[in-house]
Amino acid sequence: MKIDESNWLPHLENLPQDIKGYKSCTYLMALEGWRRGLKLKFHLRRGVAIPPSIRYSLSDGNKEHFFVVARGDKVTNEAINICTEKPQTYIYLKKNNVPIPEGKAFAKDTKDSDILQYAKELGFPLVIKPADGKSGIGVITDIRNIKDFMKAMKEVRNQLGYKEVIVERFIKGADYRVYVVGDKVVGIYKRIEANVIGDGKSTIKELIKNKNKIRKKNPFIYNRPIKVDANLKNNLIEQNLSLESVPSKGERIYLRKQGEYLKERDPVDITDIVSDEIKDIAVKAMKSIPGLTHCDVDMLVNEETGHAYVNEINSRPQISNHLFPLEGLARDIPKEVIDFYFPETKGQPRNDNLFFDFQPVFEGYRNMSIEEITIPDIPLDHTLIRYRLKGTLKNVGFERSIKRYCGRLKMNGYIKHLKNGETSIIVSGTSEDFKRFRRFLDKGSLNGAKIDEIKEFKRNKAVKIGFAIVTSLKTRNDLNTQIKDLKRTELKLENKIKQLEKKCTYNLRRYNQVIESRSWKATKMFRKIGGLFKK
Repeated sequence: MKIDESNWLPHLENLPQDIKGYKSCTYLMALEGWRRGLKLKFHLRRGVAIPPSIRYSLSDGNKEHFFVVARGDKVTNEAINICTEKPQTYIYLKKNNVPIPEGKAFAKDTKDSDILQYAKELGFPLVIKPADGKSGIGVITDIRNIKDFMKAMKEVRNQLGYKEVIVERFIKGADYRVYVVGDKVVGIYKRIEANVIGDGKSTIKELIKNKNKIRKKNPFIYNRPIKVDANLKNNLIEQNLSLESVPSKGERIYLRKQGEYLKERDPVDITDIVSDEIKDIAVKAMKSIPGLTHCDVDMLVNEETGHAYVNEINSRPQISNHLFPLEGLARDIPKEVIDFYFPETKGQPRNDNLFFDFQPVFEGYRNMSIEEITIPDIPLDHTLIRYRLKGTLKNVGFERSIKRYCGRLKMNGYIKHLKNGETSIIVSGTSEDFKRFRRFLDKGSLNGAKIDEIKEFKRNKAVKIGFAIVTSLKTRNDLNTQIKDLKRTELKLENKIKQLEKKCTYNLRRYNQVIESRSWKATKMFRKIGGLFKK
């Protein structure tokens, strides 16, 4: 396999730059429903993280479903509670003969000595992890002796504060994440340890640098670079390698061991090559949990023997690694989930020409200024056209005229002055809208602007709903400079006011001290006599 962004879904190109990290999971799910013409609302409540603080609903006018990330209301509260508690999950899986790693859960009041005794009886290598942990936090794997187990237990229970833990046998195998909807598997990716692939010319150090550039472009793992540290260097030494080694073309060099530095792992799609037996186990695992209708099933798979174990079920997983794998094909999880909730929209036209701005929603969540935001309905019949204009079009109010006219026609897009002196206008609309807009441009003279030439082109990349006047980088920099200058001036004035306030306070205090002093009171008669002489 090779890293190739062209494997990503084409309808998710050209989205807002701020749609990254866990925010992307919520946005891309909501976008799928909205682009099908469903009514989209965001419901905000006070919290410390986007999920579950931002919920959203989709409605076709007859029914409405509520979601948090990719989890919808067809997943019951009972299922959510079971999946949150790993020991409880294991009980249901074991009852339904789903293979799980051998292990045991321990309550918060269990003594460390009792946990250690069980670890000795189970035998090494082992895993210790929080009973209710998330995102791999506190999971320590491949523990090979008593000393390392004691150290790991202290870290999880004392330093991280997870008193309830699970100790289980370490299964050496690949880490699969399987997304199940209803009766079928719709996506599988495996998370492989940090690695680089040789090109026959570059050193490992250079390959890591290039790999991090690729990771930075990925909307989900953009802020998770591979870090060069002592652990990485030691792993290379164990392979008789160093940062200056040059791997042969196509050779994959693993920089971490299994279970280490979980955030540095690569998501690699393997949906089409996984056996039906493993897929059946994942479906069976989901169906083992009452009220669970779609989820991610985490599995450990020995790829040599084909033996697979379920080690976790996540009812509210992130889905962006399915959408933006570093290797392999992207899997359209949002499509599958919306099909499941709104089967009547399956196969109907979806308008991929437009997207909505998530920033107002995010700002509303951060500031808690609003409780509900309704996104304007998408015009399903809109297509895109790009116009390139030549003429005298700057600094004459032309942009505002275009924006007002597009607003009247309910067309979406933007206007932007290009470096070569031309002006670009991207608009979405119906064929009738385009005719009216072209007649508007063909007038040739608008509020002092003069259009000399108009060219039309097809446009494929999506645009944001609404109409914007896009300023050039230079203009934005100039405005930012002016804003900074104004802020500096404002700060100076505020400091000056504070100094004057301090001076006034000091003078008032001195005045009060003087008029309350004995000498001032004793000389009161003399001041009165002096006043008579002045008259």
